[in-house]
Amino acid sequence: MKASTRHWLLGTILVVTFALTGASAVAHRGHAVWTDINWTGDRFEVTHRMHLADAIAVNRVAGGDDDIEALGSLARVALYVEERFTLLNTGGTTALEIQLTTIGAEIEDDFVFVYQEWETSLPAVFPQIDNRILLDVEPDAQAFIHISGPGIDEERERKMRPRP
Repeated sequence: MKASTRHWLLGTILVVTFALTGASAVAHRGHAVWTDINWTGDRFEVTHRMHLADAIAVNRVAGGDDDIEALGSLARVALYVEERFTLLNTGGTTALEIQLTTIGAEIEDDFVFVYQEWETSLPAVFPQIDNRILLDVEPDAQAFIHISGPGIDEERERKMRPRP
């Protein structure tokens, strides 16, 4: 192989390597929380899932400095979610908060799961949701909600705000 061909090939490899390295360095995962709300026969089970890195940030915002695996840290994340995820009964002239029971939280792979439930009879229409999870940690966070039960199959989403 000629020296000029070798230099051209080496130069091409370097350009491709730098381009791929630069692309992966700029790419990052977004901040989001996924919530599944499923009817189980006498209640709705509510499962929130967020990236472990976001849960660590939530723990810090909530005043924790222990590892996220610590029981106190997971409890802090669960209480954080409890304060920022509310179902609203919009009957009448005012919106009343519907009480959810927080069951607990756990880590699985790269996610933290927070579990809640709502004991109720099956509503004809699922109530409105006030979901502020992660907004005080990452204002551009997205939220995806899937609600399922007899006669209910809904997707709700809180989209990122456009940057100025």
